[in-house]
Amino acid sequence: MKMEKIDPRPFWIRWGSRDWAFFLLEFFLGLRFLTAGLGKFQGPEGLSFHHFYSDVLPHLTQPFLDKTFLPGWGVKLFLGSLPYTEILLGAGILVAGKNRWPLVLAGILYITLAFGQMLLGAHSVVADIAIHLALVVAALALAGEVRPS
Repeated sequence: MKMEKIDPRPFWIRWGSRDWAFFLLEFFLGLRFLTAGLGKFQGPEGLSFHHFYSDVLPHLTQPFLDKTFLPGWGVKLFLGSLPYTEILLGAGILVAGKNRWPLVLAGILYITLAFGQMLLGAHSVVADIAIHLALVVAALALAGEVRPS
């Protein structure tokens, strides 16, 4: 078994530009998902499940029910679980370090969100989502390959 020498310097000195770039991008994406998820529960009286289920969810689902071929049960299931998914992914990205799975799941979520917006014809929203997807791809590239020992 090969023993690696541990560098005693603090991380802010050991880390290179690539490490810092990954950290900043991962931190941004994690906070972005957390705030997006929690923001769906934010009502006039603070965080509230009632606000999400009575005001936000119907407002989000109606355009999909009116303008797309997607089944209503699927739209309601997806959009009803969306804030919880965003919160879990945000927390996962923040604590995962260089584990790529939360970033891969975030990329898949952005693709599904973009698909829904494409069906609605919301091209500017699709472009915004594409920018976030590019940030996820950049974070995955910066995470590097995990080499088995």
